[in-house]
Amino acid sequence: MQVGRDETIAGVRLMKVRDFLRWTGDCSVQLDAIEERFGCDHPKAEQIEKALVDAGYIEDDPNETGPSKWYVVSALGKQLCNAKFVRRITRPEAETLVAGLLERVKLVNERDELTHRITEVRVFGSYLGDKADLGDVDLAVQFTPRRPTHVEEAKLRAAQSGKTMGSYLQLITYGRQEVRQILKNRSPYLSLHEFGEPEELGVPFAVLFSADSQ
Repeated sequence: MQVGRDETIAGVRLMKVRDFLRWTGDCSVQLDAIEERFGCDHPKAEQIEKALVDAGYIEDDPNETGPSKWYVVSALGKQLCNAKFVRRITRPEAETLVAGLLERVKLVNERDELTHRITEVRVFGSYLGDKADLGDVDLAVQFTPRRPTHVEEAKLRAAQSGKTMGSYLQLITYGRQEVRQILKNRSPYLSLHEFGEPEELGVPFAVLFSADSQ
């Protein structure tokens, strides 16, 4: 999740909301914690409370059945806990980033030594709208193994990389991750997702690249 540095909710910067959610962790909190952590009066704390619930960052704690409201960090709130705060980019900047990614798709597909090639790229989210600025560009990418031996190839490429793999899964998926890193090119504004995510979310998407049409 990418969030603009100046984005706010109930007049509070999301960066401060993120810090509150991190402080909450896996514990339950009540309204008085909001009042204390945000350094505000009771009416303002109620406003923040409602905004956090409405935005889906906190939700009722199912383990607390008393008359008082207790909240826990939701799944979306946990995403915000890991959010990177970057400046928003203009639409021309986003289009330049997408053009660069598509060039790298072409280069990846020409490199037969890589374990995977790219067979489709979809864009979804705010890029499909008409806003003048964006937080990031959401892309769903289909990685297709070149050969049935891609797992063994991935192990070999991992060993040759000189990097230490933290798990067996990282080892056998090294080839796919290597291609993913090439595409992302360290850009904080290119958010690469699983290929089927737009359908899972039920959101519209546009196909930017398809190997079938090449």
